[in-house]
Amino acid sequence: GAVAIAPAPQPPPAAAEPPVGRGTRVALVVGNGAYVHATPLPNPGNDARDLARSLRGLGFDVVEGVDLGKHAMETKIREFGKKLDHADLALFFYAGHGLQVADKNYLVPIDAKLERPGDLALDTITIDDVLAQMESERRVNLVFLDACRDNPLARSLAASLGTRSTSVGSGLAAIQSAVGTMIVYATQPKNVALDGEGRNSPFTAALLKHIATPGLEIGALMKRVRADVYQATRHRQLPWDHSSLMGDVVLAR
Repeated sequence: GAVAIAPAPQPPPAAAEPPVGRGTRVALVVGNGAYVHATPLPNPGNDARDLARSLRGLGFDVVEGVDLGKHAMETKIREFGKKLDHADLALFFYAGHGLQVADKNYLVPIDAKLERPGDLALDTITIDDVLAQMESERRVNLVFLDACRDNPLARSLAASLGTRSTSVGSGLAAIQSAVGTMIVYATQPKNVALDGEGRNSPFTAALLKHIATPGLEIGALMKRVRADVYQATRHRQLPWDHSSLMGDVVLAR
């Protein structure tokens, strides 16, 4: 009789690409509120502490700093950079005063004076300084900036710059993100974010509410955050992001 020929074994179906965010995760979380030469901010310290706690619960190795001067901020950024060598996912969160001059963004340590235009480089940290530590084609980078508050240092700097004052603002300028990076602002570019009346800013409160939702992809998470903030601020603040992420990123499994 005929010999039955067994069909060649089929290779198992390829597994779907797992969402990014399952490997080593490192975060730098900074909240500056106790300003010496500018209006103190009530929320950033709470925002940083609360988010750091949430991120640790999600498996992040967190470098945390509250009320940091210039030198302390630099030290934390270096510590963060060293931990990133073996990380698959890097996250940077900053709450506090920030300003933009000629479309370049600056984070303001609590000891900044900014008495003269020449003090800008001496007194502040540029967002580019942090992004330079994070850049890697092998890694996903998430950046959250709750740093667009109304800033008297920006106003005094604008006054001292005189005719060039139109280039200074409390809001942050848009940043073009490198491949594999998502940059999230508490509000639209060059707009001012609000401090919350409660423990957290509207942006961080919404982020804390949704960040630990299991299986929620970062794009969907940001839609929820955006809707919550827009509603909580009576349509005055709309979080905005710029993303060059290639795949799905899930923070809570």
